[in-house]
Amino acid sequence: MRLLLIPVLLAASGALSEARGAGNDLCLLFTKSEASAYLGAPVGAGQSSLIPGMPGCTWSDDGTGAKLSLSVSPAGNALQLKTWGFESWEGFRSVPDIGARAYVARSPMMEVMGKKIGGDWQAGAIVGSDYVAVGLKGPKGDAGAAIGLLKEVLRRRR
Repeated sequence: MRLLLIPVLLAASGALSEARGAGNDLCLLFTKSEASAYLGAPVGAGQSSLIPGMPGCTWSDDGTGAKLSLSVSPAGNALQLKTWGFESWEGFRSVPDIGARAYVARSPMMEVMGKKIGGDWQAGAIVGSDYVAVGLKGPKGDAGAAIGLLKEVLRRRR
């Protein structure tokens, strides 16, 4: 019985390593200084997402709350935008000429376990079979910067 678990554990370990590697590809799109320049605040090195099947990377500074994030998921995830209520978020608007269902909006502020989260500008679009999303929270974080970041991510991923 124990010997049968070894291939399962090895396969799971390989899948997690593959997911980390995919996330690391997004972390290679920007340097720490490029991420800091987009935000107008210093941030640490990019940290890849640990969510299997959803590559992502975040550059952040817990002290200032500055954060730049990138994620890529299957295009079908973007179909949930109406369900998630994005259209009611501050500044929500469609953005032409980027990709299908392209948008920009500011996420609502909320408190979770005594910590304030949200308030970042997000932009996303379906491009090919991917839903690409970005988020910015910092001195330079606004709708225009989020749209510019999304365009730059799409350009660099080509």
